[in-house]
Amino acid sequence: MISAFRPQQITNRLTGLKLNTTLLITLLAVLCVQTVQSASFDALFESRADNQQLEKLTDRLELGENAQGKFTQYRQLKVLKKPLISHGQFAFDSSLGLVWQQTRPFPSTLVLKDGELIQIDSSGNRQITKASESQGAGALAETMPKLLKALLSGEITALNDQFNLYLIHSKESTTSSSLQVNGWQLGLVPKDPLMLKVIPQMVLQGENQLRSLTLLSSNGDTSRIEFEQINSDPLDEEMKQLISPQSVMEQAKPLASQDGLPEPKPKQKP
Repeated sequence: MISAFRPQQITNRLTGLKLNTTLLITLLAVLCVQTVQSASFDALFESRADNQQLEKLTDRLELGENAQGKFTQYRQLKVLKKPLISHGQFAFDSSLGLVWQQTRPFPSTLVLKDGELIQIDSSGNRQITKASESQGAGALAETMPKLLKALLSGEITALNDQFNLYLIHSKESTTSSSLQVNGWQLGLVPKDPLMLKVIPQMVLQGENQLRSLTLLSSNGDTSRIEFEQINSDPLDEEMKQLISPQSVMEQAKPLASQDGLPEPKPKQKP
């Protein structure tokens, strides 16, 4: 006899499924269409990166404190023959956080900032998950902005604190001159146990700019995110509003006079 789920059990399972889906959608990168198998990265995860290699890679990746662009994500599940494909745009500000905005096949927005994971649906409704409420979401909200800041600003060595790093190049030569023209793969294994459960392995690929991020799961599912049109322009007001509505409101307030008092109102003419 098959036992029925209670309503609360069903709600808990759906909530967990929604959170796991959201966690996968949050990560980024760029430009290949084929799905990948974790076996293709075996050589990468056998090659630990040393500081000298990371410093050379750092010299190639300098965008600044802001980054934005478009993405295409390919999720390959073992139970499906074809990948699930989604499109959207992202914006990152090192002092504010990350906006991950899916536009197709349906609109949804994810914001990572200050230990918070914020989901925004197509109607503008916000669901906020605090780090203290969900350890998995908290680990992601804390780790991903640091990861993106390191990747997009070229501070690769800073990732040593959160990840075990692995590095190989697309050609056998690893001299300084060839590093400037060859592609590279950077493997990351989270040190945080909670993050390790969510995303056990990540692979970043690129040349002079970050091109793609592949997420590998222990069950054989993969998710590949590909970027294009990455630039370092400052975030527009719409993106700032999504990350920090209060900050935008404060910036819009009229400035006080230099002595800290409000500016006097102009006298009316008789």
